Amino acid sequence: MLLGGAIAVFVGVVSYIQMDDRKGVPLFQDLLEALRGDVGVATIFEKDGVFIAFEGGEGSGKSTQATKLRDWFEARDFTVVLTREPGGTDLGSQLRRVLLDKGTGAVAPRAEALLYAADRAEHVHSVVRPALNRGSIVISDRYVDSSIAYQGSGRVLPSEDVLRISRWATEGLIPDLTILLDIPPALGLARCGTLDRLESEPLEFHERVRRSFLQLATVEPDRYLVVDASGTPEEVAKVIHSRFEELLAKRKSAK
Repeated sequence: MLLGGAIAVFVGVVSYIQMDDRKGVPLFQDLLEALRGDVGVATIFEKDGVFIAFEGGEGSGKSTQATKLRDWFEARDFTVVLTREPGGTDLGSQLRRVLLDKGTGAVAPRAEALLYAADRAEHVHSVVRPALNRGSIVISDRYVDSSIAYQGSGRVLPSEDVLRISRWATEGLIPDLTILLDIPPALGLARCGTLDRLESEPLEFHERVRRSFLQLATVEPDRYLVVDASGTPEEVAKVIHSRFEELLAKRKSAK
């Protein structure tokens, strides 16, 4: 078997536990179990695939790193679905325009939270759940934690209310691993080109968002890999990919 605490390779919290190798068990299944089953990650939604979410503030490089990780997995013959929130479905694309276009103007915080929840409900139903049921690796650029950080802390809504709405919208689906790309907001915003509606919020807004992400990672360390995103895309990718390389190398050496 795999080292039961393999997710510690990602977060440095749980120690590896040596387990007996299992003949005939596919590498993908071992990856799945290493990411979620043996360390008590609370995955309510039964599924066959692996769900990885990228989170972080503006300019942290989520889209770039999500694409790089997809390419890394595909080069090793894994089936991967790369998606995003908002905008991972036809309905989501329409909601994305409303939510991010400066021309939309001010939106009531609760209305904004509900629009993101609507996007997420359609996304999970139409894209994420079917892909996981097919046994794919799903990599999403943003997920529930973004709503907690942006609409909860950023808009100063009760985080428990935002979480409750998101859980209902997703039927309790939680990522097996969340990769948090952490960057000081001033640096991240300086990387952005033309700013959208959310990016244009005051720096204090983005500071609250960053603190919320880091607090979430502290509360659930087994579900997070926190990466310093202030380096180059290549440097950040190397950190992320090395964690998966170590995991797969452990599996091979156990055989």
